[in-house]
Amino acid sequence: MNAKNLNNLIANLFIYAGFILLLGEKVWFPDFYNPVFMGTMSLVCAALIWLPRFILNPKNEKQEKVLDLLQTGLAFTLIIGSLGSLGLFQLYKIGIQYDKMVHFLNSFIFTAILVKLLVDWVGISLKKALIVAILVVSLGGVLWEGFEFWGDYMFGTQMLGHYGEFITEDTNLDLLMNSLGIILAICGFKILR
Repeated sequence: MNAKNLNNLIANLFIYAGFILLLGEKVWFPDFYNPVFMGTMSLVCAALIWLPRFILNPKNEKQEKVLDLLQTGLAFTLIIGSLGSLGLFQLYKIGIQYDKMVHFLNSFIFTAILVKLLVDWVGISLKKALIVAILVVSLGGVLWEGFEFWGDYMFGTQMLGHYGEFITEDTNLDLLMNSLGIILAICGFKILR
């Protein structure tokens, strides 16, 4: 199965999951689920996977590969985040910080993909691409923490902290893991160069 077909399959699975969450009875799901919010976000995930194909128009094989990489990176990060929402974030109760792994991996993946996109698609130097990636992914991490606050306020979710507890400590650790993911991705580019 090629990357494009795999990404389409994942996007379709998000759509099916979204409809199950939106149309299913609340009693079908664990108490910590917010089915309407989760179902809506599942549909958003599908749209995010497909969005790059609507925005970017590859002109050659190199750009087509970068576009596939971008969609695959989006799909992977959305899957690991969704698995957390489905229950893996609960692993903190037994000492496994799945949330921190997600922050680290997402920052690592988005930094690597953004650098590749800027160098291979836009054509800027590696040094400039690294600077842009650091700024964009760092800002994305801060905006995500703001989204968690907004989601908790607007939809009654408990994304901040550990389900509403230890908010400051959790936010600081999330931002630290984002930074470590960015740093490791940058080191990878420097080493492979």
